[in-house]
Formats: sequence, structure tokens, C-alpha cells
Amino acid sequence: MRAESGERGVIFDLDGVLIDSEPLHLQAFQEVLATHGRRLTEQEYYARFIVYSDREVLEQLLPAGEALETTLVAKERRYLELLETGVPIFPDGMALLSRTDGWRVGLATGSLRREVERVLRSLDIRDRFGVVVTRDDCRKGKPDPEPFLLAAEALDLLPRRCVVIEDTPGGVRAAKAAGMACVAVTHSCPRERLGEADLVVDDLATVHLAAVLAEGRVP
Repeated sequence: MRAESGERGVIFDLDGVLIDSEPLHLQAFQEVLATHGRRLTEQEYYARFIVYSDREVLEQLLPAGEALETTLVAKERRYLELLETGVPIFPDGMALLSRTDGWRVGLATGSLRREVERVLRSLDIRDRFGVVVTRDDCRKGKPDPEPFLLAAEALDLLPRRCVVIEDTPGGVRAAKAAGMACVAVTHSCPRERLGEADLVVDDLATVHLAAVLAEGRVP
């Protein structure tokens, strides 16, 4: 058990928090699934699948017996192609990231490490993060708390000393199950779906992290 200290951490999600990439993920899924005769609507994606990894999404959506591994490769390839025109950011998420001096900063995402590292380096923000946890690092992804617990461990912090920044109900659920305070932003989902968070905002640039940590509903 880590000792209590004055140190504190903030753990960001990536897609839907710092970068506006969910529409690109959706487009890539739609294109590869169409080759298998499967249609994925925007409403279905945001309601059911936004928190899950590529593998978990395709395991649920591919017709039985179809080639999962080759479809995973095709989806990742198409997503990276879409990113080539530029990584779309959320300015408010980046503004909050820029105000984390004095905090231990981590990233916990359901995306693949190859995708994540490319994005972080292209935006020149890789050095902002003391730890980056991707889906490749976890036995279970969100809504399981494992990604956030791994990030806290790598930051050498107790979960109760961490604030998570999320944009999906499953991500919020994972943060709270990890014993962390959580801020949810309405970039991807309406606020009524994010009510388990300690704070729900439309603009991350207005968030006061120290106040959230002090007031968070954590054990």
C-alpha cells in the first residue's frame, strides 16, 4: 500500500477527451464492417460501443466465423489513414492538460499503443505524460477499472489521490470502480448519461482539478 502524501495525479482518457477522434473510429468501423455486410450506425456506436476496444467491438459485430484478426488490422490501418490529414483536438482538453504542472499526469485509453504513440508524438504532447496505459497493457479494458489502477500504480499514487478525465459512461464507471474522483465532459455523450461522475462539464478549460480531488465522492 502506497503511503499518503501531498502528491496528486490526473489521468486523462484520449479519444473524446483530448482528441476528437471518435468520428474517425466510427468511419473506420463502418467501412470495414460494410465488407462483411454489417451496418453500424452513429447512434448505435455512441450508445453501445464507444468505451470498448477495437477487438471487443468487432467480436460483437462481426458475423460468426468471419476473420477477426484481418478485420482488426484493416480497421487500424484505415483509422491511421484518416489521421494522416491531421489529428483533430479538443481545445478545452488541451487547455486542461496545459494546466497540470505540479501534478503527476497519466493517460489511460482503450486504443492500441501504436495509434496512441503516433497521436501523442504528432501533437508533441508525449512528454506531458509520466505513464501511458493502452489496451495492449490490460487484461481487461474499460469499463473495468484495470486501466486506471495500472496508471495510478505506475504514477506511484493511491487511487484516492487521482482525478480521472473521461467522456463516456463506461469510462466514468471504470474510474469510480477504481476509487478515483472523476470529471466527465460532454464531448461524446449527453450529460444525463454521465451522472455517475463527480463533476460533469461542457468545457474542460473551466475545471479546477484540486477542488475536484478535494470534493470527489471516493471511499
